[in-house]
Amino acid sequence: MLRQWSNSIISILFIVYLSFNNIYCQSKEINTIPIEFRSNGFKISGMFFPSKGQGPFPTVILLHGYPGGEGDLFGLGKRLNQNSINAFTFNYRGTWKSEGIYLPKTSLEDVVESIQFIKSQQMVDRFAIDTSNISIVGYSYGGGFALLGSISDTSVKKVVSIAGGDLSMIARMIEQDDEFRKNHQAFLDRFMSDSTISRGLGGKASHEWLLKYKNDYNLLIHSKELSQKSILFLGGWRDKAILLEDHILPLYRSLQEYNSSTIKIEVFDSDHSFKNVREEIADLIVSWIKDDN
Repeated sequence: MLRQWSNSIISILFIVYLSFNNIYCQSKEINTIPIEFRSNGFKISGMFFPSKGQGPFPTVILLHGYPGGEGDLFGLGKRLNQNSINAFTFNYRGTWKSEGIYLPKTSLEDVVESIQFIKSQQMVDRFAIDTSNISIVGYSYGGGFALLGSISDTSVKKVVSIAGGDLSMIARMIEQDDEFRKNHQAFLDRFMSDSTISRGLGGKASHEWLLKYKNDYNLLIHSKELSQKSILFLGGWRDKAILLEDHILPLYRSLQEYNSSTIKIEVFDSDHSFKNVREEIADLIVSWIKDDN
Protein backbone atom coordinates (compact mmCIF):
# COMPACT_ATOMS: atom_id res chain seq x y z
CA MET A 1 0.00 0.00 0.00
CA LEU A 2 1.48 3.32 -1.09
CA ARG A 3 1.30 6.41 1.12
CA GLN A 4 1.58 10.06 0.15
CA TRP A 5 4.80 11.70 1.35
CA SER A 6 4.99 15.43 2.02
CA ASN A 7 7.66 18.07 2.53
CA SER A 8 7.38 17.45 6.26
CA ILE A 9 8.52 13.82 5.87
CA ILE A 10 11.74 14.84 4.13
CA SER A 11 12.26 17.46 6.84
CA ILE A 12 11.78 14.75 9.47
CA LEU A 13 14.47 12.62 7.82
CA PHE A 14 16.86 15.57 7.79
CA ILE A 15 16.21 16.32 11.48
CA VAL A 16 16.72 12.64 12.30
CA TYR A 17 20.04 12.75 10.44
CA LEU A 18 21.21 15.78 12.43
CA SER A 19 20.20 14.13 15.68
CA PHE A 20 22.02 10.89 14.86
CA ASN A 21 25.09 12.70 13.61
CA ASN A 22 25.46 14.40 16.97
CA ILE A 23 25.24 11.00 18.65
CA TYR A 24 27.76 9.46 16.26
CA CYS A 25 30.29 12.19 16.93
CA GLN A 26 30.23 11.38 20.63
CA SER A 27 31.75 7.95 19.93
CA LYS A 28 35.22 9.15 20.97
CA GLU A 29 34.11 8.56 24.55
CA ILE A 30 33.75 4.85 23.78
CA ASN A 31 36.56 2.31 23.46
CA THR A 32 36.93 2.34 19.66
CA ILE A 33 39.61 1.63 17.07
CA PRO A 34 39.59 3.26 13.61
CA ILE A 35 39.64 0.54 10.94
CA GLU A 36 39.89 0.72 7.16
CA PHE A 37 39.23 -1.93 4.53
CA ARG A 38 39.04 -2.07 0.74
CA SER A 39 35.87 -2.54 -1.26
CA ASN A 40 36.41 -2.97 -5.00
CA GLY A 41 39.67 -1.05 -4.61
CA PHE A 42 38.18 1.85 -2.65
CA LYS A 43 39.16 2.70 0.92
CA ILE A 44 36.28 2.32 3.35
CA SER A 45 36.49 4.13 6.68
CA GLY A 46 35.18 2.31 9.73
CA MET A 47 35.30 1.90 13.47
CA PHE A 48 35.66 -1.22 15.63
CA PHE A 49 34.33 -1.71 19.15
CA PRO A 50 36.47 -4.55 20.57
CA SER A 51 35.39 -6.79 23.42
CA LYS A 52 37.79 -7.56 26.24
CA GLY A 53 38.82 -11.02 27.37
CA GLN A 54 39.74 -14.32 25.81
CA GLY A 55 37.06 -14.75 23.16
CA PRO A 56 36.24 -15.85 20.58
CA PHE A 57 33.51 -13.22 20.46
CA PRO A 58 30.30 -12.89 18.45
CA THR A 59 30.67 -9.95 16.08
CA VAL A 60 28.01 -7.55 14.79
CA ILE A 61 28.27 -5.34 11.71
CA LEU A 62 26.29 -2.11 12.24
CA LEU A 63 24.89 -0.41 9.14
CA HIS A 64 23.93 3.26 9.10
CA GLY A 65 21.02 4.82 7.33
CA TYR A 66 21.76 7.32 4.54
CA PRO A 67 24.01 9.27 4.69
CA GLY A 68 24.93 7.94 8.12
CA GLY A 69 27.65 9.47 10.25
CA GLU A 70 31.10 8.83 11.61
CA GLY A 71 30.77 6.61 14.66
CA ASP A 72 28.30 4.56 16.62
CA LEU A 73 24.71 3.73 15.72
CA PHE A 74 22.04 4.15 18.42
CA GLY A 75 24.82 3.58 20.96
CA LEU A 76 24.72 -0.09 19.96
CA GLY A 77 28.47 -0.41 19.52
CA LYS A 78 29.00 0.56 23.13
CA ARG A 79 26.17 -1.63 24.43
CA LEU A 80 27.32 -4.68 22.46
CA ASN A 81 30.89 -4.09 23.60
CA GLN A 82 29.75 -4.10 27.23
CA ASN A 83 28.13 -7.49 26.66
CA SER A 84 31.21 -9.26 25.23
CA ILE A 85 30.12 -8.78 21.63
CA ASN A 86 32.42 -7.16 19.07
CA ALA A 87 30.90 -4.47 16.87
CA PHE A 88 32.07 -2.95 13.60
CA THR A 89 30.58 -0.05 11.67
CA PHE A 90 31.67 1.82 8.55
CA ASN A 91 30.67 4.54 6.11
CA TYR A 92 29.33 3.46 2.75
CA ARG A 93 31.38 4.21 -0.33
CA GLY A 94 31.04 7.85 -1.32
CA THR A 95 30.01 9.02 2.16
CA TRP A 96 32.10 10.82 4.75
CA LYS A 97 35.75 9.63 4.62
CA SER A 98 35.11 6.55 2.50
CA GLU A 99 36.34 6.82 -1.07
CA GLY A 100 34.28 6.36 -4.23
CA ILE A 101 30.80 7.29 -5.38
CA TYR A 102 27.58 6.60 -3.49
CA LEU A 103 25.02 4.32 -5.10
CA PRO A 104 22.88 1.50 -3.70
CA LYS A 105 25.00 -0.87 -5.80
CA THR A 106 28.22 0.26 -4.14
CA SER A 107 26.64 0.24 -0.69
CA LEU A 108 25.61 -3.39 -1.07
CA GLU A 109 29.07 -4.29 -2.36
CA ASP A 110 30.55 -2.63 0.74
CA VAL A 111 28.31 -4.67 3.04
CA VAL A 112 29.35 -7.90 1.34
CA GLU A 113 33.03 -6.92 1.51
CA SER A 114 32.70 -5.97 5.18
CA ILE A 115 31.61 -9.53 5.99
CA GLN A 116 34.68 -10.96 4.27
CA PHE A 117 36.89 -8.38 5.98
CA ILE A 118 35.54 -9.33 9.42
CA LYS A 119 36.33 -12.97 8.63
CA SER A 120 39.87 -12.25 7.43
CA GLN A 121 42.66 -13.87 9.43
CA GLN A 122 44.13 -10.54 10.47
CA MET A 123 40.82 -9.43 12.01
CA VAL A 124 40.14 -12.82 13.59
CA ASP A 125 43.57 -12.82 15.24
CA ARG A 126 43.40 -9.21 16.34
CA PHE A 127 39.89 -9.19 17.80
CA ALA A 128 39.20 -12.85 18.61
CA ILE A 129 36.27 -12.97 16.17
CA ASP A 130 34.07 -16.04 16.11
CA THR A 131 33.54 -16.39 12.36
CA SER A 132 30.65 -18.79 12.93
CA ASN A 133 28.72 -16.11 14.85
CA ILE A 134 28.43 -12.98 12.72
CA SER A 135 25.31 -10.81 12.70
CA ILE A 136 24.25 -7.67 10.85
CA VAL A 137 22.18 -4.88 12.38
CA GLY A 138 20.99 -2.14 10.03
CA TYR A 139 18.86 0.97 10.37
CA SER A 140 16.58 2.47 7.69
CA TYR A 141 18.60 2.40 4.42
CA GLY A 142 21.00 0.05 6.20
CA GLY A 143 18.17 -2.19 7.36
CA GLY A 144 17.40 -3.23 3.80
CA PHE A 145 21.06 -3.84 3.06
CA ALA A 146 21.49 -5.85 6.26
CA LEU A 147 18.94 -8.26 4.81
CA LEU A 148 20.31 -8.29 1.26
CA GLY A 149 23.93 -8.50 2.40
CA SER A 150 23.26 -11.43 4.72
CA ILE A 151 22.25 -13.58 1.75
CA SER A 152 25.81 -13.48 0.42
CA ASP A 153 27.31 -15.47 3.31
CA THR A 154 26.03 -18.44 5.30
CA SER A 155 28.19 -17.40 8.27
CA VAL A 156 25.75 -14.54 8.87
CA LYS A 157 23.13 -16.27 10.98
CA LYS A 158 21.22 -13.32 12.44
CA VAL A 159 19.93 -10.04 11.06
CA VAL A 160 18.23 -7.12 12.80
CA SER A 161 16.40 -4.68 10.54
CA ILE A 162 15.46 -1.45 12.34
CA ALA A 163 12.88 0.34 10.19
CA GLY A 164 14.54 -1.27 7.20
CA GLY A 165 13.63 0.28 3.86
CA ASP A 166 12.86 -1.61 0.65
CA LEU A 167 14.37 0.39 -2.22
CA SER A 168 12.00 -1.17 -4.74
CA MET A 169 9.16 0.47 -2.79
CA ILE A 170 11.00 3.79 -2.89
CA ALA A 171 11.30 3.35 -6.66
CA ARG A 172 7.55 2.71 -6.96
CA MET A 173 6.82 5.87 -5.01
CA ILE A 174 9.18 7.86 -7.24
CA GLU A 175 7.23 6.57 -10.25
CA GLN A 176 3.75 7.11 -8.84
CA ASP A 177 3.95 10.12 -6.55
CA ASP A 178 5.25 13.39 -8.04
CA GLU A 179 5.39 15.12 -4.68
CA PHE A 180 7.43 12.33 -3.16
CA ARG A 181 9.76 12.30 -6.18
CA LYS A 182 10.50 16.02 -5.88
CA ASN A 183 10.99 15.90 -2.12
CA HIS A 184 13.19 12.81 -2.19
CA GLN A 185 15.27 14.24 -5.01
CA ALA A 186 15.80 17.41 -2.97
CA PHE A 187 16.70 15.24 0.03
CA LEU A 188 19.49 13.54 -1.95
CA ASP A 189 20.66 16.79 -3.51
CA ARG A 190 20.92 18.39 -0.08
CA PHE A 191 23.50 15.89 1.11
CA MET A 192 25.34 15.52 -2.18
CA SER A 193 25.81 19.28 -2.33
CA ASP A 194 28.31 18.84 0.54
CA SER A 195 31.12 16.56 -0.66
CA THR A 196 32.29 15.96 2.91
CA ILE A 197 29.02 14.10 3.55
CA SER A 198 28.11 12.37 0.29
CA ARG A 199 29.42 12.19 -3.26
CA GLY A 200 27.05 10.80 -5.85
CA LEU A 201 25.15 11.35 -9.07
CA GLY A 202 22.72 13.90 -7.67
CA GLY A 203 19.06 13.40 -6.90
CA LYS A 204 17.66 13.21 -10.44
CA ALA A 205 20.33 10.86 -11.80
CA SER A 206 20.15 8.73 -8.65
CA HIS A 207 16.42 8.29 -9.24
CA GLU A 208 16.98 7.33 -12.87
CA TRP A 209 19.54 4.74 -11.77
CA LEU A 210 17.25 3.27 -9.11
CA LEU A 211 14.30 3.01 -11.48
CA LYS A 212 16.48 1.06 -13.90
CA TYR A 213 17.67 -1.42 -11.28
CA LYS A 214 14.76 -1.39 -8.81
CA ASN A 215 14.09 -5.13 -9.07
CA ASP A 216 17.60 -5.88 -7.80
CA TYR A 217 16.59 -4.44 -4.42
CA ASN A 218 13.14 -6.00 -4.04
CA LEU A 219 13.33 -7.77 -0.67
CA LEU A 220 10.26 -9.91 -1.35
CA ILE A 221 12.07 -11.65 -4.20
CA HIS A 222 14.56 -12.99 -1.65
CA SER A 223 12.02 -14.26 0.88
CA LYS A 224 13.00 -17.92 0.51
CA GLU A 225 16.70 -17.20 1.04
CA LEU A 226 16.00 -14.86 3.95
CA SER A 227 13.79 -17.44 5.64
CA GLN A 228 16.98 -19.38 6.39
CA LYS A 229 18.18 -16.57 8.65
CA SER A 230 17.12 -15.54 12.14
CA ILE A 231 15.61 -12.10 11.57
CA LEU A 232 14.37 -9.51 14.03
CA PHE A 233 12.25 -6.74 12.50
CA LEU A 234 11.88 -3.54 14.52
CA GLY A 235 9.42 -0.85 13.48
CA GLY A 236 7.63 2.23 14.77
CA TRP A 237 3.87 2.73 14.80
CA ARG A 238 4.43 6.46 14.26
CA ASP A 239 7.21 6.10 11.70
CA LYS A 240 6.17 8.18 8.66
CA ALA A 241 9.46 7.63 6.80
CA ILE A 242 9.46 3.82 6.61
CA LEU A 243 5.84 2.76 6.90
CA LEU A 244 5.16 -0.64 8.40
CA GLU A 245 2.47 -1.34 5.81
CA ASP A 246 4.75 -0.67 2.86
CA HIS A 247 8.24 -1.78 3.88
CA ILE A 248 8.15 -4.18 6.82
CA LEU A 249 4.90 -6.14 7.03
CA PRO A 250 4.90 -7.43 3.42
CA LEU A 251 8.29 -9.10 3.90
CA TYR A 252 7.44 -10.33 7.39
CA ARG A 253 4.26 -11.98 6.12
CA SER A 254 6.05 -13.45 3.13
CA LEU A 255 8.64 -15.04 5.41
CA GLN A 256 5.89 -16.51 7.56
CA GLU A 257 4.70 -18.47 4.53
CA TYR A 258 7.88 -20.53 4.81
CA ASN A 259 6.90 -21.46 8.38
CA SER A 260 10.06 -19.90 9.69
CA SER A 261 10.28 -20.12 13.47
CA THR A 262 13.21 -17.70 13.61
CA ILE A 263 11.45 -14.59 12.36
CA LYS A 264 10.28 -12.05 14.96
CA ILE A 265 8.79 -8.57 14.82
CA GLU A 266 8.55 -5.90 17.50
CA VAL A 267 6.76 -2.61 16.91
CA PHE A 268 7.23 0.36 19.23
CA ASP A 269 5.21 3.47 19.95
CA SER A 270 7.84 5.62 18.26
CA ASP A 271 8.69 7.54 15.11
CA HIS A 272 11.61 7.02 12.71
CA SER A 273 14.15 8.28 15.25
CA PHE A 274 13.19 5.69 17.93
CA LYS A 275 14.52 8.28 20.35
CA ASN A 276 12.15 7.33 23.16
CA VAL A 277 12.89 3.58 23.02
CA ARG A 278 16.60 3.29 22.19
CA GLU A 279 17.50 1.65 25.50
CA GLU A 280 14.72 -0.88 25.02
CA ILE A 281 15.86 -1.55 21.46
CA ALA A 282 19.47 -2.02 22.61
CA ASP A 283 18.39 -4.52 25.29
CA LEU A 284 16.32 -6.44 22.76
CA ILE A 285 19.15 -6.59 20.21
CA VAL A 286 21.72 -7.75 22.77
CA SER A 287 19.34 -10.48 23.91
CA TRP A 288 18.65 -11.51 20.31
CA ILE A 289 22.35 -11.74 19.45
CA LYS A 290 23.25 -13.70 22.59
CA ASP A 291 20.37 -16.16 22.24
CA ASP A 292 21.73 -19.51 20.99
CA ASN A 293 18.52 -20.36 19.12
